[in-house]
Amino acid sequence: MGIFKLYWDALKAALVDIADKNVSLIAAGVAFYAMLSLFPAIAALVTILSLISDPVVVIAQLEDMRGLLPNDVYDILNDQVVSLVTTSTGKLGWAGAVSVLVAMWSARAGVGAMMIGLNSVYSERNRNAARHYFRALTLTATLVLVGLIALVTVVIAPIVLSFIPMGVFGYFVAEVIRWSIAITVLLAGVGVLYRFGPNRRAARIGWLTWGAVFAVFSWAVVSIAFSYYVANFGNYNQVYGSIGAVIAMLVWLWISSFLVLMGASWNAQVELRTRPDSTIGPDRPRGNRGAYVADNLVGFSDE
Repeated sequence: MGIFKLYWDALKAALVDIADKNVSLIAAGVAFYAMLSLFPAIAALVTILSLISDPVVVIAQLEDMRGLLPNDVYDILNDQVVSLVTTSTGKLGWAGAVSVLVAMWSARAGVGAMMIGLNSVYSERNRNAARHYFRALTLTATLVLVGLIALVTVVIAPIVLSFIPMGVFGYFVAEVIRWSIAITVLLAGVGVLYRFGPNRRAARIGWLTWGAVFAVFSWAVVSIAFSYYVANFGNYNQVYGSIGAVIAMLVWLWISSFLVLMGASWNAQVELRTRPDSTIGPDRPRGNRGAYVADNLVGFSDE
């Protein structure tokens, strides 16, 4: 089976699979929990960042992402970030440490919902409660760490560039670096979810997958299109009144969750069409690989 045909067949199968498994409905549940988790996650990020750098950089980075967000969504996030940044003390006492832990615990609900969605996509059973909460909390902390590294890099990069004479290309280089960091962070975040979210033996495939690339770039395109729609044609405020901005954010989170799950479904369908053992560790016979998509084969005969 040629590589192009493999991925094309897997993509077509993924479209059928997400319909059969009601992924759009699962994404709606993920969006709800993501809505509840978003602000605690931002609070944890700003609190930790204030210990090592100026948290104002979060406002600057959010401004850079403004074109990808509907105006109402941007306003909600920006107001919350500004409030957190202006009240940040830059110190982490016992009260601060407890608040970070509480924020992380609250934020893990969104990650936990995404893990359940990924289990559905990969045809895996959910973990028991203890393992589920532990994995969700660990993944949440990892994603916050990825965000911290990205924001610190944004602070350090201009300092490094100031010592390098670049002439007229300076602005261009700075823009390339800035957007490269943003794309890398998104790919890293999706890669972490895909690798550690499903309840299965990890796949041997690298962190950068076609599903992750699809999820990130389709999210950027669809987010821009949705922002344009809301700004020019949407009437959320007229229909929903004062909660119109909240509804717009929920729809945006639903779209984002759906695209992440669709990218995972594409990866799963590719793995279903891979004959050799696709999981990490020594090769195992089919049926003992610890992953449904690795233990089963579709697309051609196993003879």
